[in-house]
Amino acid sequence: IIKSVIRATNGRGEPIKITLNRMRAARHRQDPTRDPEGISSLFGQTHELLSTRSPRMFKTSQRFWSVVFAGEGAEDVGGPFREHITEMCNELMSEALPLFVPTPNNRGNIGGFRDCWVPRSGTPSALRLSMYAFIGMLMGGAIRSGEPLGLYLPPLVWKGLVRQPLDRSDLESVDKNCVQILEHLRGIEDSGITGEMFDQTFATETFTTPLADGHTVVELLPGGRAIPVTFDRREEYIRLVEKVRLGECEAQVEAMRQGLVSVVPHYLLSLMTWRELEVKVCGKPDFTHKELREWTTYENLSKDDRRVQFLWQVLEEFSASERRKFLRFVSGRERLPVKLRIMAMFTKGNPDHYLPKAATCFFALELPDYSSREVLREKLLYAVTHCLDIDTDFRARETDEDEAPQLGFDENRQEPGEN
Repeated sequence: IIKSVIRATNGRGEPIKITLNRMRAARHRQDPTRDPEGISSLFGQTHELLSTRSPRMFKTSQRFWSVVFAGEGAEDVGGPFREHITEMCNELMSEALPLFVPTPNNRGNIGGFRDCWVPRSGTPSALRLSMYAFIGMLMGGAIRSGEPLGLYLPPLVWKGLVRQPLDRSDLESVDKNCVQILEHLRGIEDSGITGEMFDQTFATETFTTPLADGHTVVELLPGGRAIPVTFDRREEYIRLVEKVRLGECEAQVEAMRQGLVSVVPHYLLSLMTWRELEVKVCGKPDFTHKELREWTTYENLSKDDRRVQFLWQVLEEFSASERRKFLRFVSGRERLPVKLRIMAMFTKGNPDHYLPKAATCFFALELPDYSSREVLREKLLYAVTHCLDIDTDFRARETDEDEAPQLGFDENRQEPGEN
């Protein structure tokens, strides 16, 4: 049902072309304090150009726009667009932007979902609400186009987007230490602690709680900083902490939802579980070499070619992070699904002197006929770690960090068809 509705409501998109300044974004990453709202980031530049346009640009099964990186000579037939999406997601899941913070589980390396980020709590400004809504539009576009977003968000966020009720397990997925403390308080009588002992031990505790960012402390009741947590009121304290912590980013998630439902019909969200929505938006963040192999075809060489056998042996040995780097090197994405093409590279002289070559626009990897698995591993690992820049298709003009992003129209882009 979901696929058929998406196909039936896909449009033709818009022939938009945006020019972005990666030099400016790189300078911002070095010192985000100079631009607290992240306007100079790639996400900020994109939001500035496109946030006031109609969500119609996301209602397509094709890429939403063409990308030009100022001063970089790459024609966008898919590769620069995917690189753009990947870099925006990397910015969002970092301190380069003020929109998300690492969860306490992330910072403390404890509990589940340790790689997740959560929307920054507090009352968001109109600008930040607009940015969250734009993220929601990107999510809707990802569902329609199949271009996954590299976002690492906890169940609390995904459940909010599909309006699934939250419970204590969702708080634990963000802040395991908090839940453990609350559980200790709830069962403290079983430890032989009397009311008098409790009130003496927790004399300095008040009706306040720290939020997910680790330094913001809010009152659970009016005047809560002056109200002590007593033995008789501990259940009230526990209930209020859970309520506040589970709702601390409600406004931000709701803004994301509003952006999402401006691109996909709202009733589709009621047909999905939070896990289904996450997979549709983000794809699979961790995958085995076997799963990657299922999405791969071969051109001008067979699957029994020794370089192909070497490749799968090396990818099996790679860590999950290294496999994501490999996928980004070949496709510009970090998550499945991606239909890869493995091709033979014809070399002059010793193949061991060459690095593998990728064409991200076409999801293609060219492999020299390396003499051993060890050589292939060395060359491939170097390439996926150090060779992520897109090759130029033409001579690029000079640019500088202060050049502003630009919005234009791609006259050569064909109108997207429907899948």
